[in-house]
Amino acid sequence: MILMGKAARLKREKKISSPLNLKMMEAWNKGFYAGSKQQKETDIEQVMKWLASLEEIPGIGEKRALEIRRHFLDFFGNGRKRQISKKAPK
Repeated sequence: MILMGKAARLKREKKISSPLNLKMMEAWNKGFYAGSKQQKETDIEQVMKWLASLEEIPGIGEKRALEIRRHFLDFFGNGRKRQISKKAPK
């Protein structure tokens, strides 16, 4: 009887995955990325609808809505990097 540690036993019991599993994982990944792309497009549509209707919120006028839109699009339109203002602090 040969005694071995848990790691050695797990290595011995590990089986090579079949080509079928590889094909299934490729198909799953393809579907996942397609779903991610669709979700991203849907999210963008929803955010754009929200930005378009800012003036409907009590207390937000045209000028404030433009500032919110500009800030949002600057922040998310540039790879999520905030643009640092070059103004000196007051």
